[in-house]
Amino acid sequence: SLGPEYRLAQMFPGVPPEVREQYRFDWKTVTVPEMVEQLKQACTVPLKNSQTGKEWLGVPPFPQISNPAVEFVLSNRDYLGHRMKKALGRLKLRSQSQFKKEEAAELRELWKHFLLLEDHISAPFRQIVLNAETVVGPNFGNLDMKSYCNGELYERTANYLVLKSMVAHWEKKYNDAMELDALP
Repeated sequence: SLGPEYRLAQMFPGVPPEVREQYRFDWKTVTVPEMVEQLKQACTVPLKNSQTGKEWLGVPPFPQISNPAVEFVLSNRDYLGHRMKKALGRLKLRSQSQFKKEEAAELRELWKHFLLLEDHISAPFRQIVLNAETVVGPNFGNLDMKSYCNGELYERTANYLVLKSMVAHWEKKYNDAMELDALP
């Protein structure tokens, strides 16, 4: 283990400012095809067939990822996400419906690789929060929070996020109930 600070950094990954500047979209002028092309360029690495020795450029085979692709996704994470997943899937389906088999295969490969990148980046956060839910959930209502919300900084951060989300959920339920009671 590299320590609690490393786990906290895994929860909230980022890239240095110069890398972010290199990969960052200009949101005022970028189009979806340009975004897809830049993603493809970031994911493309030299590949080699171990049996024949043939070399080419392409998206790494599952489950491999490249550091430039991770840096690209982190640099543009606020622009990508769920909408980019949908866009890549739709572009693939469009190519299929136009009988562009090679283009559809390339887009499918890029789409699956983007899904893998998203999962790779967000997995530590999800796992740490899931662990916090197993600790906080059964103790919700127990006012002795120091007894179960202790631990390293990343654990306390996850516990806080779980507690705040539980409070927000119950506040919404309460407000909805109050609105229903106020109806004539």
